[in-house]
Amino acid sequence: MLTPLLLILAAAPASPFTWSGQTSVTPEVSISLVKGSVQVEGVDGNTVSVEARGADGTDLQRLIQVEQDGDEVEIEVCCGPCDASKKKSCAQATEVALVVKVPRGASLDASVVSAPLTVKGVTGKQDLTGVESSITVHGSREALEVVTVQGKVELVPEVLGKTEVTTVSGDVTLKLPRGAGAEVEYSSVGGRFEGKSVTLGSASKRYGDGKSRVEVSTVSGALDIQSEDSTK
Repeated sequence: MLTPLLLILAAAPASPFTWSGQTSVTPEVSISLVKGSVQVEGVDGNTVSVEARGADGTDLQRLIQVEQDGDEVEIEVCCGPCDASKKKSCAQATEVALVVKVPRGASLDASVVSAPLTVKGVTGKQDLTGVESSITVHGSREALEVVTVQGKVELVPEVLGKTEVTTVSGDVTLKLPRGAGAEVEYSSVGGRFEGKSVTLGSASKRYGDGKSRVEVSTVSGALDIQSEDSTK
């Protein structure tokens, strides 16, 4: 009777990793992950919470490290056991789906590899980096800095702040809030700005009062600005 029991235990799905901590309403949160996905959601209150799921048999307790120092919270998904003296190569990283909820006013510093990154409802400053990763941001209100290597970028701010995007081959879409003014500067080796080729040069366009600065630099990626208030 022992063998069937052992088989049942071995087949049981891995328990999710969870963590939560109290902060102010404007904490500084940093996230790093290689392989999987990251979803960050801004919520009411002053709690940062983390939930992660991996494949059956994954020991998430050893793969995930969360450190808090007052209003600073650092979340790291390690390529191998975080406590190992010689960490596992990231070429063999375990796939982990990470969901992080933060106070709406949090500032965010996130770095991902081979993992889509989605941020919704976070209004503080954001510094986001991705390699072979799409990056989507909805509901931002302050400065955004996005760097990607081979990954699409979609930005839908609630209030347009200073925006800087650097990509190698990823296309960029920016949806301007109604009535937002922007001065857009686009530079590229061989990309397109609103359907027009830009080769070894730059192009600019003013939207509304041009109040906010938007700088997009690519090697071959395209830039599409969506706005009902554009001026030709």
